[in-house]
Amino acid sequence: MYTAPSQPAHAPGYLLPEGAHALLLEVGDVMQRLAALAATEQANDDLTAHLLCQPGVLAQCLRSLSMRINVALRECSCLAQSTCDAQEAP
Repeated sequence: MYTAPSQPAHAPGYLLPEGAHALLLEVGDVMQRLAALAATEQANDDLTAHLLCQPGVLAQCLRSLSMRINVALRECSCLAQSTCDAQEAP
């Protein structure tokens, strides 16, 4: 015979009011979501660490970053030069 889950019995010394049960369920739900989010972030961190430990991955990332920095510096240099040239023109 199936019986539906019952509400907690009101025993002497039970400190929470009756309306607090729904709040407890919501807090439990939020805690489960936070735990799932933390697990996902941990998995992402582990994957990142794993990839960076692979031979060549870190070097490739650094080369790529260096190339992007060089391009940005050249663009800034060209922009600064053209600004100076424009100011010197009569």
